[in-house]
Amino acid sequence: MILTSHADLTDKKDRTGVWLSTFTDAYYAFIEAGFEVTVASPHGGRPPIDPLSEHNDYITDEVKTYRDDFMAQMEIGNTWSLEEVGATTFDALYVAGGHGALWDLADNPQLGKLLYENLLNETPVALVDHGVAAMLSLARLRPAVLNGLRVTGFTDTEEALLKRHAYLPFRLKDRLRDAGAEFRQAIIPFTPHVETDGIFITGQNPASAAMAARALVERMEVEQLCYG
Repeated sequence: MILTSHADLTDKKDRTGVWLSTFTDAYYAFIEAGFEVTVASPHGGRPPIDPLSEHNDYITDEVKTYRDDFMAQMEIGNTWSLEEVGATTFDALYVAGGHGALWDLADNPQLGKLLYENLLNETPVALVDHGVAAMLSLARLRPAVLNGLRVTGFTDTEEALLKRHAYLPFRLKDRLRDAGAEFRQAIIPFTPHVETDGIFITGQNPASAAMAARALVERMEVEQLCYG
């Protein structure tokens, strides 16, 4: 699981970071399926949590479970750096969301290499919310990789409703389309929506995290049955 390390939204006056439910909702899906989880971030250590994601309006049952789960708090509180996990082979990758990803996961050579290795080995990857921006790091290594690929991610409408669009370095939807991707989205903002194309599973928003994680679990379980 890969999380953003970026905290600043507007010159340190407003904070961003990981959208907590995009971590917790997926984390518990992986744990319940019996998978071992490694959590990493660009800088390692404790990544910033977006304060807005801890407001009651955005709390999921998994976030409530996490608040009383010492082991999960240890996982997110002491992440590996991407440099440290760079030479490790994983059965799958999951990239969590949060606006911070637009700054440090969209142009990250180490993350791009990890995703490229997965592409070469046909290892599944799930990316959710603003974490879909990590695909732009892969596109820097293989520019044609997004051509015609069906993806989703946090939409312009959702950005406007959250009232953060004026502070962002770019519009995710535009950048993905500019890179050649076919961007799809739910009709109703903030409702779950997942796209699967090749090894890639993308979730539109935090509400899509559990769905994307379950799709990734299903893919891993099928591969285990096929290859032992």
